[in-house]
Amino acid sequence: MSDFGKDKGHIVKAVLIGVLCSVVLSVLLTCLFSMMLKLMSGIPYEIIDYVMVAIEGFSVLIGAYIACVIAKCKGLVIGALCGAIALMIVFAVGMSIAKNNIGLLTIIRSVVMLLCGIIGGVAGVNRKEKVRIK
Repeated sequence: MSDFGKDKGHIVKAVLIGVLCSVVLSVLLTCLFSMMLKLMSGIPYEIIDYVMVAIEGFSVLIGAYIACVIAKCKGLVIGALCGAIALMIVFAVGMSIAKNNIGLLTIIRSVVMLLCGIIGGVAGVNRKEKVRIK
């Protein structure tokens, strides 16, 4: 097997780990936010969609960061891939549950998740201390 094949497999593994971390973190933060909504009665329901976009963006940022720390290269591409795959997962789950049309909030969510993925990827590659995971 050539070095290119090993590198490609390492990148795929890093992206999958990053997306998994992103999805798990998003679920945990969503559960935390829903408990906060249940306990606190003063939160307006109009901000729920925007808080969810922020949660998804933060989750993708952390997932892309982790993926690029593992991969140690191609931060822009790996971050964008993590953001795009997480966006597809969120979009598929949302369309299966709500059956809503694509609107302005979906476009905002797409831009936020892709940008957070790119920022997380670049930050993960540019960190000073490298972590080695085999």
